[in-house]
Amino acid sequence: MMKPLLLFIGVFIVLISAAQDSEFNLQGQIVDSKLNPVSDAYIFNLRNSLKDVSRSNGVFEVKVLPIDSIIISHISFLRKVVTVHQLLINPIIILELDTINIRPVNVSASQKSDYEKAMKNIQSIGFDFRPQVDDLYTKSERMEELLNTENRVQKSAASALTYQISPSEIIGKLVEKHKKKKEAKQFYSTKKSELKE
Repeated sequence: MMKPLLLFIGVFIVLISAAQDSEFNLQGQIVDSKLNPVSDAYIFNLRNSLKDVSRSNGVFEVKVLPIDSIIISHISFLRKVVTVHQLLINPIIILELDTINIRPVNVSASQKSDYEKAMKNIQSIGFDFRPQVDDLYTKSERMEELLNTENRVQKSAASALTYQISPSEIIGKLVEKHKKKKEAKQFYSTKKSELKE
């Protein structure tokens, strides 16, 4: 009785070790927390670098050994690592949503414009940018002074942008250009004469 039992155990161990050396196709399904299928999830076997993408029904298939681990990743869900042993027990993998908490933003129709915010800031520091009444100007004189100031600012900005060119600079550049053309023609004519010979 003991010999057949030992023989059975020996054969069983040999079969298990032989089965561990051969790859087999493993199917599973990827779902979210509400058990809806997740499509386009990326399945990657770490050992042999084989990969698959889950179909619209969440089903995938990949070649594995019983000792393998599989990584499941999706742009909207947290990455998950499962073993083949876990998949053989339960072929359904539940992924958790990858959520980012942001601070709440209040949106209302009564928000202030940028101008109103600027005016409030100016008033809070106590600065009055408007012309003072006691500056001894009439309304038209104040407007004229404002226009003159604006014109001076515009002129100084325009003069900074203009490029000053003197006639002697232009003539110097033309002479230099002419010399370069003359040298180029001489070089070209010597090359022509060498080619003819």
